[in-house]
Amino acid sequence: MELRPLLRQELNWDYLFATAQAHGLLPLLHKHLTGLAPTHFLSRLKRESVANSQNILHLVSKQLRIYKLFKDNNIPVALFKGPLLAQMAYGEISLRQAGDIDVLINRRHFAQARALLESLGYEMSPRLTSAQLASHLSNHCELQFMRDEWFTVVDLHWDLAPRSFVFKLHADEVMSRLQPVSLAGTTVETFGPEDLVLYLSMHGAKHLWRRLEWIVSLAEVLRATPQLNWDLLVQRAEQAHATRMLALGLRLVEKFSDLRIPILVDHGMQRMCDQVYEQLFNTFGAAESTETNLYNLRIMDRKRDALISTLRAITISVWPCAARSAAHSLTSADSAVNSYLVSFAVVSPADTLLAKLVDDAGLASRVDTTDDTGTAARKIRLSPIRLTALRDSIIVNATVKYRGAQVRGSPVRLVLIVKP
Repeated sequence: MELRPLLRQELNWDYLFATAQAHGLLPLLHKHLTGLAPTHFLSRLKRESVANSQNILHLVSKQLRIYKLFKDNNIPVALFKGPLLAQMAYGEISLRQAGDIDVLINRRHFAQARALLESLGYEMSPRLTSAQLASHLSNHCELQFMRDEWFTVVDLHWDLAPRSFVFKLHADEVMSRLQPVSLAGTTVETFGPEDLVLYLSMHGAKHLWRRLEWIVSLAEVLRATPQLNWDLLVQRAEQAHATRMLALGLRLVEKFSDLRIPILVDHGMQRMCDQVYEQLFNTFGAAESTETNLYNLRIMDRKRDALISTLRAITISVWPCAARSAAHSLTSADSAVNSYLVSFAVVSPADTLLAKLVDDAGLASRVDTTDDTGTAARKIRLSPIRLTALRDSIIVNATVKYRGAQVRGSPVRLVLIVKP
């Protein structure tokens, strides 16, 4: 689309700046409006772009140092997102807004990678006990390490998505087929073309596609990768249970760019694409849990994956002498979530008098059925007399059945972090 006719109209420049910033597009806006927009607006964009470029150069130098350190210590490692994605999508490392340093390793190398990061002055945040760390490694996909008062943050990944979001493309697979690319004159390894497109589609879907830059970078990666094997991409999406996520990402690319996708991968995602388009500039921030759960029902290939993801996403802070709900919250907008029988059981601690499951009336109860709002819940009550025996977490299993048949993927283990 030609920009000059748009720029002849009366524009709210403050709104344009704020919206571009919220959607991660300030560097691209500066590049494409140079010489076209009013001087005062271009000066503001230039200040931001110069600061962003300085931050990017700082991050790239730190990123390459970490990459070399891991390689020198025989840790397979991949760089992704951030400046590297900017290089691959836009041809310049500074055309994405600066963020964190994203590094992918195999989970078995986490302890060694942690020690190496700490040798460079990075600190794990938040600090976790051994039990909490073990739980986090099993249920999540990344941990942050920071230094320089949060000016430099490393997101150390050992998988591509948490267990609370069903995505069956795993780190070991991706690490077995990396491709070499150049970053600031250094050859590094990153995701292969098909894995990258599938990951970007999943990442956008997981966050409800609330940033326009996620769509733009996916489109430009596709434009820059004419050798993409489309049949292989679809095959990997099927194996990852992510064909609907891929379809939504591709539909959004066609909606927002001049690219045309050479294969038909729809899975009923056109309507959802239109909804993302309508809401993109009116919705900001994190989504409410009910909205996210309903959204997952629509983007996941199997409804049971959406249900299991919802149960796995629960992390409950339990305070002494207090009760907190262990619940999933799927709405009644889809009848498939009605009439699920959810059985909760405290696995740890073994002391049955210390922590017990109760209903809203405070009576001992381990079973609940999803009601017409799609909600099932139990509460945990702690005995104040026996709190000295309580460790830093409570483990609860949730078993889900529908019409007498256990849902595949359950029981789901919920780790409830105890805050003193």
